Amino acid sequence: MSSFRTEQEQLNDILSKQEYQVYYQDNRSFLERIWDRITEWIGDILTKLFDSFDSTSTAGNLIIVLITLLVSAVVIFGIIALVMFTVRKRRLSKQRPFEMSDELEWNYHNHLQAATDYEAQANYRLATRHQFLAMLLIFDTYHLLLAKQWKTNWDYYDELKQSNKPLAVDFYNLALFFEKVTYGEQSITADDYQTYKTQTSRWIDSILNQSDTKEIGER
Repeated sequence: MSSFRTEQEQLNDILSKQEYQVYYQDNRSFLERIWDRITEWIGDILTKLFDSFDSTSTAGNLIIVLITLLVSAVVIFGIIALVMFTVRKRRLSKQRPFEMSDELEWNYHNHLQAATDYEAQANYRLATRHQFLAMLLIFDTYHLLLAKQWKTNWDYYDELKQSNKPLAVDFYNLALFFEKVTYGEQSITADDYQTYKTQTSRWIDSILNQSDTKEIGER
């Protein structure tokens, strides 16, 4: 009896060694374990919903795989959309374009004239600022947005998405340039300003030349 126990203990010692235990370990990767859990979860749901569903059959396994891939695609798309939304929102700062109430009290003619004057002085940073503020006031005049001193460019972008999506896309890029020049101290050359002025003037002229704002953006 003592000899039997000794042999049994020796056998247990041998089987407890790593080279033998490896056969009993779960060697699946993290992604494989996640995949198996998801497919098992979906299989359980389908089995409860449909009595005739057999998750072990070839057809049943194919259905589970397709549903799992579809769910994974939806989740990944949702994450990407959320990340893109967050990044776009953060790129537009919390600075308010109309820093002083006087700037909001001016009409767009005053700002356009100021932009022209600063351009003649080669002060392209201030020319950019007044060109942008003039554009905002024109949008306000034609009810594409509501200009307020407390609003940020993200607020204006959000409003434009509701009233004119093509304009909102262009406005986002114009607002980014405006903020880099105004708050980020980005240097700006005469060519940079002319490009910016051309882009803003395209929308300014389009709006001023049309009485029906619903047609704005159909270019």
